[in-house]
Amino acid sequence: MPSACKSARVKIGVIGGTGPAGQAVAVQFAAVGVEAVIGSRTLSRAEEIVAELNEKWRSKDLRLAGGTNETAAEADLVVVATPWDGALGTVAPLAGVLAGKVVVSMLNAITRLGKEMVPLIPPSGSMTAALARALPKSRVVGAFHHLPAGPWGDLDHQLDADVLVCGDDREAVAQVVGLVNGLPGLRGIDAGGLSGATAIEALTPTLLEINRRYKTHASIHLTGIQV
Repeated sequence: MPSACKSARVKIGVIGGTGPAGQAVAVQFAAVGVEAVIGSRTLSRAEEIVAELNEKWRSKDLRLAGGTNETAAEADLVVVATPWDGALGTVAPLAGVLAGKVVVSMLNAITRLGKEMVPLIPPSGSMTAALARALPKSRVVGAFHHLPAGPWGDLDHQLDADVLVCGDDREAVAQVVGLVNGLPGLRGIDAGGLSGATAIEALTPTLLEINRRYKTHASIHLTGIQV
């Protein structure tokens, strides 16, 4: 097991974890020995997804459980993977249980314009910043915005990608970078403060368009960084 994950000994909850992106982040951590809880609005849906994932990856011995979003919010570190337009309404009632915790936003506000996906800029500047406003007592960090959910959710397909991590809480950013570094093929990059989330999130539809045009699953890899 990668040392970053072993030393952290955290339990990760994924709010809205039944979608492709939420499943991907959950199975990746579960596959390296981190206990992960897939959250959903309904317990039955979460348990159904967990059963499917355990069957699909039965040789991987996943540390995976299903629960409601409320159950996922009780974990040590929480990832928000809901559709962006419903995220604030989902997390607001959970503000109390999420207080003091590192909360990772992987939200991208995007929409389709004609054949292309384009970014939407929320009044706060980014969905990560909007989440931070909705959870003022949580330690909100942005990460995982640019990973292609399909390949990342395939445990037999190792990505070679950098994950840009941003946030104003420096210790929280460092913790998330460390967790990312414990995942196969990924490297966590400290991308600075919360203001950087605007550019990070807005890049996502560009990557989607590149992937559509070239029929691939491109991700980001930065050169010239020694960590």
